[in-house]
Formats: sequence, C-alpha cells, structure tokens
Amino acid sequence: MAFRKLVGSYKDYTLSTHVIEAGYLAVDVDTGSLRIGDGVTAGGTEVGGGSANSLGDLSAIGSTLSAPSNADMTLQTSGTGSVIINDTFQIGSGAGVTTILDEDDLSSNSATALATQQSIKAYVDSQDHAQIGDLSIVGSTIGSPSNADLTLTSSNGNVVIEGIRIAGTTLSTEDSSPGIEIAGNLIPSQNGVFQLGSSTRRWQTVYVAAETIDLGGATISSDGSGELTIAATGATLPTGSKVGLNGISLTGATDGTAIRPVQTVGIFVSDGSTALTDAQILATTASLSLEFNATVEDVPVYTDAGQTFTLANGTALEASGASGITLFQF
Repeated sequence: MAFRKLVGSYKDYTLSTHVIEAGYLAVDVDTGSLRIGDGVTAGGTEVGGGSANSLGDLSAIGSTLSAPSNADMTLQTSGTGSVIINDTFQIGSGAGVTTILDEDDLSSNSATALATQQSIKAYVDSQDHAQIGDLSIVGSTIGSPSNADLTLTSSNGNVVIEGIRIAGTTLSTEDSSPGIEIAGNLIPSQNGVFQLGSSTRRWQTVYVAAETIDLGGATISSDGSGELTIAATGATLPTGSKVGLNGISLTGATDGTAIRPVQTVGIFVSDGSTALTDAQILATTASLSLEFNATVEDVPVYTDAGQTFTLANGTALEASGASGITLFQF
C-alpha cells in the first residue's frame, strides 16, 4: 500500500491565496482545520480538524452532528443494514427511549420503551371496553356508574341522536321524517297527574284506533264512520243516533218547527238519462228533503208553527177551523 510521509514545516502564507501542492496537507493555524492541496485551488480543500468538521454539507461539532439550516438529516444504510442507536435516543426535552418492544399485552409497562404498531393494535383489540371518565363503553353501549345519571350536554348547541334533536326540553326531528315514532306504550309515571297538551298548547288532530277511548272509566268507541260535532249551541249527532236501543226523535229545522218532532223524507229525482234501479237511486244523495210531522194530531199543518197557509178560496188556514185528526203534514 503506497503512502506519503508527512514532513512538517511552518510557512507564513495567506491561506486564502496560497495554492497548496497536489497531495500536500496543510493545517490552518487559526481554525485548526486540515486542508489538502490539489495544485490548483487556493487554500486547498478542508478535510477535518478544529472545532467544526465538515462531512458533505453536515457539520460535526464535538458530539453534535448538524444539517444545514432548515434541511433534513437522513440516516440511510446500504442494502439490508439497519441504523443502530446504542443506549438512549431522545427527541427534544422528552423522555429518553432505550428500546422498541413487540408485546401484545404491553406487560413491560416501561417508561423508556416504545411499542410496535402490531402490539398496539393487538392490545386494543383484546380490550372489551374502554373508559371515559367514569363512563364505560362496551361495544356500542355507553354506560354510567350504578344509579348515576348519563348527561349529554353541548356548548350552546343541541344534542342530535340520528334524526332526533334534543334542545333543552324540546324533542324534535332532525331529518325529513313527519314525526317521532314511539314503538311501545306511552305511560305517565303517575296516575291522574300529567297533562297531554295545555290550555294554550293544544294538539291539532288526535288520530286513535276505532276500538275505545276511555274517559275516567267511561268509554267511547267508533266503527270508523259517522261524525260527532260539539259546539256551544249543542251537539250534532249522525243520522240514526240512539239512546240505548231507542232512536232519537228529530225536530224541525226551522224556528217554527223546532219544537215539533218530524220525520225527514228524501226526494230523489232522475231525468231518465241514466238507467238506474230504485236501489241505485236511493243510494245517492237526495235531491230534496221534506220534513213530515212525526205525530198524529188535530192541529192543521203550519198553524202550530206560526206559519201561514192560504187555501184555494184565498182564506188562511186557521187552527180554530180544524176538525178531526190531521193525518198528513209537511
């Protein structure tokens, strides 16, 4: 192996302008750096020594290896080699790390060891629940401690649970659903205490099944037809209403006949343009309704109702002129 023996001599040259002979080494007495000449470059090329050594664009000062400002520092091996750090490595002022462990149960519980990704995943997968404060999460269930409330709060917002919005004491739908469905009975916690609606907040329409409405033990049922209207002037019942098994007598619709029981008779008219049977005609709405007297009396028609009926001779029919029983009135 060829070598060149170095012979030391002191030359009082200006390094920045002096060309060092090719292959010769020189020491900068001001910085302590070692420089090699190529016979062309003034001052030669620095190869090391002093307080700051250069390795490419890296600098080594004492035991500190630094990259240029804002540049990355890459440690790379050749082939399948590994970057081995003996003892401890530390990032900033954080804890020193001495090893990386592959333990599925994390049993070492070390403050100076890191865990592999596989170890972390295996450990998390092996847990059947997680803890958040004093809440427990098992699968998709969030549980609070025994007998403790579970409170969901937001900062000036609302709690939204998949289509349902809870804002204070208001429960509403969050999506386009027409309402909130209740799959079960809606039962108050106390009997005869709570209200459904109020005097100023009333439900618009109540839809219930035809079977029964129970009002304090009294029941109301329906077969799904008919209409009952209640007003301050009285209740309007469907035609054919009964009291028990007995039908309810009707009175006249005018002021003059309102005090008398009547029988309403429908008049059905057909112009003959359609071939309808009697049953088909009677199934339609009557063209005209006439009120016939529902009792047998000796009071002439109209007179008891305070109305006037003019006879063919031009005289008015009067009650004093009646004789016998009136069989027909309308």
